[in-house]
Amino acid sequence: MNTMTRRHCFAMAVSVAAMPWAARLEADEASTNLPREVAGIPIPTSNVAVRAAQFARRSCPEYLFNHCMRTYLFGTLGLRQHQLSFDAECAFVAAALHDLGLLPTFASPAQSFEADGADAAEHFARDTGLNAARANIVWHGIVLHDGRFAITRRAGAEAMLVAMGASADVDGPDLDTDDQKRQMAEIVAAFPRLHFKQRFTALLVDHCHRKPLSQRGTWLEGLCRQQVPEAWKDTVEQEIAQAPFDE
Repeated sequence: MNTMTRRHCFAMAVSVAAMPWAARLEADEASTNLPREVAGIPIPTSNVAVRAAQFARRSCPEYLFNHCMRTYLFGTLGLRQHQLSFDAECAFVAAALHDLGLLPTFASPAQSFEADGADAAEHFARDTGLNAARANIVWHGIVLHDGRFAITRRAGAEAMLVAMGASADVDGPDLDTDDQKRQMAEIVAAFPRLHFKQRFTALLVDHCHRKPLSQRGTWLEGLCRQQVPEAWKDTVEQEIAQAPFDE
């Protein structure tokens, strides 16, 4: 996605752009009430991380907020297994906000939920203290969290963390040892699933009904084709045939 698309499509999400992040955060100074650590993993406590958790908690239903927290924790465990270091603050912000694009409040007319969430999180990160380079890490961590992992890997450890963490929480983590099973139990105890399977599936289905064509070429394309088959009229063969050339 080019710079023009990344930076300027965010303006389409009018409901988000109309509400300055700083003003919303200053209006609510409530604690996130997060544990200091879970399964031996410290929860970041920087100003930006705390504000990201506050914003995620206010914006997301509880089951989705808990999923975002588990994403960070499972992703951290995954990076530890690969012995990779990472920017915990950027990774936490990306994990905390990675599913904003599934919520109507943050949805643009045509972008995928991954791009909408990435744009919203990048805007939030810049307005709450991250510089352009680190906000860009947040953007990539979200936009690539459910794409081809070979591409995600090239974006860095923070993007890998969100991708591995979200995948582990949605599809289930690989548990080879008793210690890993204990860590999973501690993570789920700290952030309960709250019927996540049913509620998350319903959220995805709702998104597909609202914006079926936005997910072309993404993780959700199959579900959106299934839910709204009448929207998917063009095929690759038709697109090639309709190209404006004589031959």
